[in-house]
Amino acid sequence: QPAANATTPAPPTGPTTTIQFDEQEYNFGKIKSGDKAEHEYTFKNTGSEPLVISNAKGSCGCTVPDWPKEPIPPGGTGKIKVVFDSKGKTGPQTKTVTITANTDPPNTIIYIKGEVEKAEGQ
Repeated sequence: QPAANATTPAPPTGPTTTIQFDEQEYNFGKIKSGDKAEHEYTFKNTGSEPLVISNAKGSCGCTVPDWPKEPIPPGGTGKIKVVFDSKGKTGPQTKTVTITANTDPPNTIIYIKGEVEKAEGQ
């Protein structure tokens, strides 16, 4: 079997399941530059196998996801918390978080977006 591309985390092996997010996009509205926008995305394991999330990666260092490391049983739910740090950013922002799990396809993308306004004195 060929080696996996080093830049892409390998999806978990074994049986696959399905994931369903309550929402795949969150708009934080307007925040001041330097503020942080935070949101929890709720998901459900809609398949028949335990859901294992092997990785969640933000599209840049300003977007940091926190995800459950333990398997989610079939029918169970979990939350992925995403924090967007607007330091040094202004204008409309759309960031993504790519979730790698034992799903088919293995990657699911969720979005956080909004507008960053210049803070006073900037």
